[in-house]
Amino acid sequence: MVKKERKWLTHIVLIIVSVAVLFPIVWVVSTSLRRDNAAFSTKLFSSRMTFQNYIDLLAPEKNGPRLVSDMDALILMAPPHDKITIEKAKILFQKDVETFKKYIVETEELKKQIDNSIEYVKTYFEENSEKLLKSYTSNIDDIIKEMQFTKPGQYLDIAAYELYVNGEDLSAISEVDPVSGQQKWEELIGANKSKLENLNQKKESLNALLEPLEKSYKTYQGQFLSLSRTIRSYLVPQLKEYSLVLSSALNLLDATKDSKILATSLPDEQTIYEKFKSTMDQVRDIQLDIQKFQDLEDINIVLTEFQNGYNKVIERWERVENKDKAPFADFLGTIDVFTARVASTMSETVNLMNRLKRTTDKMLQLQAEISKYKSKQASTEKEIQNLTVEISKAYELIHDALLYVKSKLAINQLQDIKEKVSSMKLPAQLQMLNLQSKRIFGITTDIANMVTDSKKQAKIRKIAYKLDWPGIAKDMFTNYEIFVENYEPFVRNLKLYLSDIEFQGPKFMPVSKTGVKVRPVAMQQLTDIVLSEYRNNVVPNMNVMSRKSSELSDKLGLKEIDAALKKLDGASFRIDQIWQRKPDHYMLRWIMNSVIVSLSVSIIITAVTALAAYPFSRMRFKGRKYGIMGLLLIQMFPAIMYMIAIYTFLSFAGKYIPGFGLSKISGLIFAYLGGIAYNMYLIKGYYDTIPTSLEEAALIDGATRWQTFVKIILPLASPILAVIVILTFMGTFNEFVLARIILQDVKQYTYAIGLYTFSTGPFETQWGLFTAAAMIGMIPMVILFLLMQKYIVGGLVQGAVKG
Repeated sequence: MVKKERKWLTHIVLIIVSVAVLFPIVWVVSTSLRRDNAAFSTKLFSSRMTFQNYIDLLAPEKNGPRLVSDMDALILMAPPHDKITIEKAKILFQKDVETFKKYIVETEELKKQIDNSIEYVKTYFEENSEKLLKSYTSNIDDIIKEMQFTKPGQYLDIAAYELYVNGEDLSAISEVDPVSGQQKWEELIGANKSKLENLNQKKESLNALLEPLEKSYKTYQGQFLSLSRTIRSYLVPQLKEYSLVLSSALNLLDATKDSKILATSLPDEQTIYEKFKSTMDQVRDIQLDIQKFQDLEDINIVLTEFQNGYNKVIERWERVENKDKAPFADFLGTIDVFTARVASTMSETVNLMNRLKRTTDKMLQLQAEISKYKSKQASTEKEIQNLTVEISKAYELIHDALLYVKSKLAINQLQDIKEKVSSMKLPAQLQMLNLQSKRIFGITTDIANMVTDSKKQAKIRKIAYKLDWPGIAKDMFTNYEIFVENYEPFVRNLKLYLSDIEFQGPKFMPVSKTGVKVRPVAMQQLTDIVLSEYRNNVVPNMNVMSRKSSELSDKLGLKEIDAALKKLDGASFRIDQIWQRKPDHYMLRWIMNSVIVSLSVSIIITAVTALAAYPFSRMRFKGRKYGIMGLLLIQMFPAIMYMIAIYTFLSFAGKYIPGFGLSKISGLIFAYLGGIAYNMYLIKGYYDTIPTSLEEAALIDGATRWQTFVKIILPLASPILAVIVILTFMGTFNEFVLARIILQDVKQYTYAIGLYTFSTGPFETQWGLFTAAAMIGMIPMVILFLLMQKYIVGGLVQGAVKG
C-alpha cells in the first residue's frame, strides 16, 4: 500500500494565493449588488442588496425626471421629438402623463407601506417596552460583569486619591479612603506634577519672550535680503558699465603713441589723478566691507575685476608719453566725468552698506538673545520630558489600582443608569434612553481604554456597541416625521401641476412646431418640483430614515419587526428610484462598439497574419531571413509614438472619406491594425511545427498550394489562430489610450472609455454602478473564450494521417 504524503505547506500556500486572487472579484461582485456606498463602509457584504445597478445599466427605467424631460421635449417639439407629427407627439405625451400618474399612485402606496411600518414598530416598542428595556439592562449587566477586576494588593489608596483630586466622588466605595493616600500620592506623583506644572509655565514664559524676538529677527532678515538684492541690482550693472569705460580709457592712452594731433588745451592732470586715486580708495573700502558678507560674494568678484581695470589704467597712465596729444586730452576728460559718476555710485553704495551693517548688527544681537532663550527652552524641555517619563512610570505602577477604583465607580454609575432605564416607557422616552446610551458609551470607553487585555477590551466595546440602538431608532422616527412634512406638499404639487400640464401641454405643440418655443408655467413648476424640491426636501430625510431602519434591523435582530423595517427600507429605496435624477449613459452601445471594433480587428489581424506568415514558413525568397525580424523591430516601438501621425492622417482622411476619420469606429479599427508583425511571428513559429510531408502528399495528389494552405495548414493551426483571436480581442476590448484620443463623440465610445466615465463626473462616488459596469463588460470576453476553448485545447495535428 502506497502511503500518500500530505503536503500541508503547499495547501496553505494555495489557499492564501486563492484568497488573494479571488478577493478583488468577490469585492467587485458584492459592491455591484450593494445599495450602500462601498467606499464608506467597512462591510464586505451587506443586507441591503439589489440588482438595481444592473437594471440601470442594461434596461434603465423611464422614471419621474426622465418623464418630465420627455414631456417638456414633446411640448416644445424639441429633440428627440422634433421630427414627429403633432398627432404622434400627443399620443406619446398622453402615454408619459399616464405613466407619471402611475408613479404618483405607486409612490402613495409606498408611502402607506412606510407609514404602516413605522406605526408597527412604534406599536411594538410600546407593547414590548419592558422586554426591550430588560434586554437593554441585561447588556448593562454584561458590561458590569466584564468590569469585575481583581483587587490589587498595593497603591489602592494612591489611586483613590488621584481620582479624588480629579473631582471624583468616592463616597460610595467603602473599601477605599482617598484621604489616606495623600502623602504617598505626593511622593509618587504630586511633587513631580507640581514641578511639571512649574516647568510648563516656565516654558510658556520662554515662548512668550521668544516669539517677539523671532518675529523681529524675521523682519530684519527680510530687510537684509531686500538690501542685498538692492545693492546687487544697483552696483553690479554700474560696475560692468564702468569697466567698459575703463577699457575705452586704455584705448585712448594707447592712441597717444600714434596720434599726430596736438591738444589745444589740457585739463589739470594732477587734480584729475588725485580724484581718480581717491575714488579707487573708496572702491577698496567698499570691497573690504562686502567681503564680510558671504551672500554678496558675486559682487566681490565684479569689484575685483573692476579694481583690476582701475590698476591697469593707473599703471598705463603713469607710463604714458606724448601728453600733449589730443587723445590724452580726451582721456583726461573721460576720466574726469568717469570719476564723478563713480564717486556718486560709491557714495550711494556706502549708504546702502551702512544700512546693511546696522541690520546685520541687529540680527546678530537678536540671534544671541534667541540662542540664549532657546538654550533655556531646550533645557526646560529636557526636564519636562524626564518628569513626564517619571510620571508615566508612576501611573504604570498604580495602573491596576486605578483601573480597579475607576471600574467600581463605573459599576456604580451603570447601576444608577440601570435603575433609571428600568422605569422608562418606549417609545415616549426613547430620547432619554438615547442619552443614557451615550453616557454608557462614555463610561465603557474610558474603562476599555485602560484595559490591557485586547480580548476583554474588544468584548466590553462590543457589548456597549449593542446599546446604541435607541439613538438609531430615535433618528429613524425623527427623520420620518420630517420626511412626512416634506412629502405631503411634494405629492400635492405633483398632482396639481400634472393636471394642468395634461390639459394645456398639447395646446402648445402646434405653436412649438412653427418654431416659437413656449414652455407652460406649470411645466417649469413641475420640473422644479421633481428635480429640485425632491432632492432638497424629500430625499435627505427619507434616505437617513431608510438607512437607520436597516441599521436598527441589524442591531436588534428581532424577527417581530425585521420584516416591517425591511419593508420600510425597500419602500424608501423604490421611491428614490422613481424620483431620483439619474445620469444618462450608453452602456449597451459602448459594449456593442467595443465588440464590433474588437471582432473586426481580431478577424482582420488573424486573417492577414495567417496569410503573411505562410510564405515566411514554407517559401524561400530573398530577404526572408531578416524580413520578419525587421517587422518585429518596428513593432517594439509603442503605438503612442506614432499617435500624432495616425491622428493627423485620420483628421485628413475624414474630410474626404465618408464614415472614416476621427471619432469614427472605422478610424479606430484602422488605428488598431498595428499588431500584425508580432502575431505573424507567432503563427510562423507554429507553421514550422506542422510537418511539410502533409503538404507534399497533398501536392502529389493534385492539390494546389492554396488548397493545401486552406484545407491542411489552417485546420491544423486552429489552436494558434484561436489564441491570436482571443488575445487580440481582449487587448483591443480593454485598450484605452488610443480610443480616448481618437473618439470624441460619447455615443461612439468603446467600453474602456465608457467605464472610465463611471469614475468621474456625476458617477464619481457610485461604486456600485462602476463595479456593475465592470462585471457586464466581462461578458463578451467570457463568451468568446468559452466559444473558442475547444480550438485552443485541440491537438497539434488533429485529423492528420496516423503514423
